[in-house]
Amino acid sequence: MGFAEQLLRAGSRASVSDVISSYAQQQNPTRQSLSSELPSNLLSTDDVAKAVALIASSINSDDDWRSSDVAAGVNQCCPNLSWEDVIYRLPYSNLSVQQEAGAAFVVNVFLAATSGQNRPFPYSFMYEVWPDPQAQVSFLRCALCSAKLGPHLIDKHMPVVLPDPLETLYHVYHSEFARIIASPWNSLSLVLVLSHLLDGKVADDARALLDYGISREPLLVTLALARLKVQHPRLQALLQHNVVRFLRREFSSAALFFELFRLCEKKVLVAFFCNLQRKDSSFLRPILGVLIDLGVINELLLMPKREDIMMLDFTVELAVFAARRGYLAFET
Repeated sequence: MGFAEQLLRAGSRASVSDVISSYAQQQNPTRQSLSSELPSNLLSTDDVAKAVALIASSINSDDDWRSSDVAAGVNQCCPNLSWEDVIYRLPYSNLSVQQEAGAAFVVNVFLAATSGQNRPFPYSFMYEVWPDPQAQVSFLRCALCSAKLGPHLIDKHMPVVLPDPLETLYHVYHSEFARIIASPWNSLSLVLVLSHLLDGKVADDARALLDYGISREPLLVTLALARLKVQHPRLQALLQHNVVRFLRREFSSAALFFELFRLCEKKVLVAFFCNLQRKDSSFLRPILGVLIDLGVINELLLMPKREDIMMLDFTVELAVFAARRGYLAFET
């Protein structure tokens, strides 16, 4: 029986250090006593990863296992263990979290083990290719639904929105910006991995998680889909559906959404409006309103670029409608 199985059998009330000592005695029967010094290589990264995975997969309440006790016991035996490596090995250690408490244990055992070292939780392990897609989408769901874990899952490598180059907007929409910047859904990697999971056996679960993200942060998920230039038919339909909802002001952050859409993907935004108008001319009015609010209507109509020739029909329809509304005057 391996260390992970022994620890799980001993239960949450057992001393982790005692379990490790007992395991060391089992590995080396000639060892004189449980109190003698433990070998530094007693536990491998895989041993610890499997133990963390088994506990996180079986945990059913926040009080079942104390992450600090597990971290302290392992650190005492393996002071040079890389806990980042432990986390990255979890997908290959039969991790199958079903409850928020399990995801919380994974995060908290890392934080406890690296306390005082200013080492962020390696959240990017969630976005790699897992051997078990069902386990991956289940962990993502449990982690993202936990308000307590949100601050530890913020993507600093591939965010959807950064505040630095957007200082003016940050001041105008301060409260909205503060929320979305601190959201775990402010992640291109997260939306990208969910888009990949749509092609497999967990497609329904991945779509359900995307829908949950839209219910929480429609601006971030929709903008991520636009920035990633998704090709999946279901995602293209979802992107179009969400942009239409923003156009109809069904989401409260519509003004900020279109400002960010313009700054991040201006060509995509205009092309998107063109396609919408071609499908349904009733969108012309809200499209004109957005382009006026963004201050790009004159540039689009009066200073067209060579590449805009493919949207000539849209430009003409928009110009005529703008003239009727008094926003544009033609010389006679």
